[in-house]
Amino acid sequence: MAIVGILWHELFCLMGKRGPKPANMGLLSTWEFEFFKAFHLLRDGTQLPMKQDPPTGLTKAETRTFIEQLRRMSPNEYLLTTRRLAVYFGERGDLRRPPNPVERLWAEEQRDQEIRSLQNMQRSYFILAAAARRKIWADLSRADTYAALRKACGRWARLPDVRRTGLTPFPGHVLENAAQFLAMKRNKRFPRSSYGDDSRIEYLARGMAGALCGLSPMTAIERLRNMKHAAGGPFWITNYGNRPLAENERYCGCWRCSIRKSDERSKMWQKWYENGLKAFMEMARTTKVPTEWKTAHFKSQ
Repeated sequence: MAIVGILWHELFCLMGKRGPKPANMGLLSTWEFEFFKAFHLLRDGTQLPMKQDPPTGLTKAETRTFIEQLRRMSPNEYLLTTRRLAVYFGERGDLRRPPNPVERLWAEEQRDQEIRSLQNMQRSYFILAAAARRKIWADLSRADTYAALRKACGRWARLPDVRRTGLTPFPGHVLENAAQFLAMKRNKRFPRSSYGDDSRIEYLARGMAGALCGLSPMTAIERLRNMKHAAGGPFWITNYGNRPLAENERYCGCWRCSIRKSDERSKMWQKWYENGLKAFMEMARTTKVPTEWKTAHFKSQ
């Protein structure tokens, strides 16, 4: 994904500095997001959590038409159409505000998942993830020795979609910080419940972010977990370009809040999936992405 590639230069330049470092919440959150995507791709085959599979009921002709239409849509077109549909159903929203990189990634993942869901309607089955990749994730999260960790990371790095999306460095990052990775797994706070797989992804992503930022993994886990998402928080957005936002328009621009906000919009019309999808596709035909979306910049406090 493009969002991965644009980060490496800044990340490795900052990592090269020696000595104690104060917490850089921007860099810490960036690495958390990168590991969150890498672990999700390993476990589920997608970089972001998958939404619920929609119900069947569309005709075969409608399904084929919608698949082809979605394939032609850019992430910006998908996101803007989602916003327009939310406004149509009564939610307040700013259709002019350009998306940030996380929202673009969300739109690309949602569009691709929508295509897969429609394709699976035709096949009458739905596979959430291949058993092989889930076993690698399970072995990674259960590893308690360097040998076990090295074996899991080796298999992880060889997955075709991991290579294709440019995420092959992440197994290496885990091995390079193996002592810290194994130590945080031994910590009593590590989620061990059979129902805690999503929590394990978040815990390990936050801990690895700390390891790559020169912080103790447990310190990083606590700082990211307790990060403020309201006014005064590190990602609180107060301006759109050079225009100050009104108090009720300000928001947290962190990757978690961006995904949550986008998910909330999509859930609003998913309750009536078939009618909502038809309305979405009809609205998509008239969606025109503003040219300024390509050059927008956001400012925080």
